Amino acid sequence: MKHGYVITSRGCPNRCWFCAVPKREGYKLRELPVKDGWIVTDDNLLACSESHINEVFDMLSRQPHRPQFVGGLEAALLTPDMAVRLKGLKPERMYFAYDTPNDLDPLKQAGKYLLNAGFTKASNVLKCYVLIGYRGDTFEKAQKRMGEAWTAGFFPMAMLYRDERGKVSTEWKRFQVQWANPTITYCNCVKYFRA
Repeated sequence: MKHGYVITSRGCPNRCWFCAVPKREGYKLRELPVKDGWIVTDDNLLACSESHINEVFDMLSRQPHRPQFVGGLEAALLTPDMAVRLKGLKPERMYFAYDTPNDLDPLKQAGKYLLNAGFTKASNVLKCYVLIGYRGDTFEKAQKRMGEAWTAGFFPMAMLYRDERGKVSTEWKRFQVQWANPTITYCNCVKYFRA
C-alpha cells in the first residue's frame, strides 16, 4: 500500500445486494492490528468494536496529516459522541453512503450529529457516495437522491452501479460525469437544490 494508507479491519456484517465486499472479504468483520496511517480504507470501520474504533481514533490523532476516511463510514452506526470525536480529529475527508432508500433517514440523522458537532457543509469534508444506475433507477430518481444527500449536509458523489460483468450504459456514464466531478456537482447542487 502507498504511504499513509491504513487498513484496520476487513469484511462487513451487512449483506447489501450491490456490494462486492462480503463476497471478496467475507461477511464476518475482522479487526486487524492498528498500524500508523491517516488514509483509512476499512470496509466498515464503525461496525467494529468500540475499543477498536477508539484505538483507531487515538492512532489518527498522532498522525502528521489530517485523517481521511475513504473506505466509508456507515451513517446508521454513527453516534453523537463519535461525531464529536471525529470533529476533534479535524479530518480532511469523510465518506458516507446513500445506496438504498433505507439509507436516507440514517444519513439525515448522521448529518445532524456531524453539523451539531461543528462540521459545516461549506468545509467540503462531509461527502456521500450516492449509488446510481441500478435496475429500476431513473435519472430523475438519482438526481433526487443527490439533492437529499446535499440537504442532509453532505456533498453528493455519484457512484455508478456495475453488474457482475462490469457493464454500464453510456447514458448512465454521462449522468455520472455530471455528478462525480466536484465543480460540476457543486454547480448542479446550487442550481437544482439551493440549500
